[in-house]
Amino acid sequence: MYLEYWGLKERPFESTPDPRFLFYTQEHREAMLTLQYAVTENKGAAMLTGEYGCGKTLVIRTLISGLDPKMFEVGLVVNPPPSGEELLQEILYQLGSEQRPGGRMEILRHIEEILYSNAQEDKITVVVIDEAQLITDAMGLENIRLLLNYQLNDRFLLTLILVGQPELRPVVQGMPQFEQRIGLKCHLGPLKPEDTKGLILHRLAVAGCNRSIFSEEAINLIYEHTGGIPRKIVNICDFALLMGFIRKVGQIEAGLIQELIEKEI
Repeated sequence: MYLEYWGLKERPFESTPDPRFLFYTQEHREAMLTLQYAVTENKGAAMLTGEYGCGKTLVIRTLISGLDPKMFEVGLVVNPPPSGEELLQEILYQLGSEQRPGGRMEILRHIEEILYSNAQEDKITVVVIDEAQLITDAMGLENIRLLLNYQLNDRFLLTLILVGQPELRPVVQGMPQFEQRIGLKCHLGPLKPEDTKGLILHRLAVAGCNRSIFSEEAINLIYEHTGGIPRKIVNICDFALLMGFIRKVGQIEAGLIQELIEKEI
């Protein structure tokens, strides 16, 4: 609706995990490189945690999009089921199997066959579990821990990446035999003021912006209101562009942002 008015080619502040819009703060860069290392060097398991709305899913989708499908077989589990057996079935499905075996041992056997088959084709198998804090069942954690037992003499047959909110960490720590297998851990927190500005400008640039749409004062107020949470930043910026278009303003100023804040968007 507002694209032509602002001179944009596409909407810059969508909440979908489009890798093009990932802005690399220091934390995001460290997280991406850590996860890339875990995957490409076959390190077994890694964990990414972060506050709600801080870009975990976007980092993961960007990671996956950069993996060569000829070299990697990726299974992405989103919102894992609470049951341990159902979780294994979902992993099996996401790895491309059409089989629907019943019983834990039978499911594990099918997963093992896929892992060995991929290894014979020189493919690295990666399983990513997003929103992993939803796995509160001890048997669920135990089942995915068992997947790390599949190894050759010189490498794991599976790289497991757990992604979740901060409450995932104490859950994993409560299971030492699993926590000790996760050698790589990274965390995403809220953005700093300069990163908030960088995020806004980066997204606008990707969307084709060639002008200054948000004033410095508006960006500062956005940071103060959102606390540097990327999802909140994206939401208020999108609404600001809409209201700026409706009112036919030349630039998004702090006054407009303050109005949106008072409306409790």
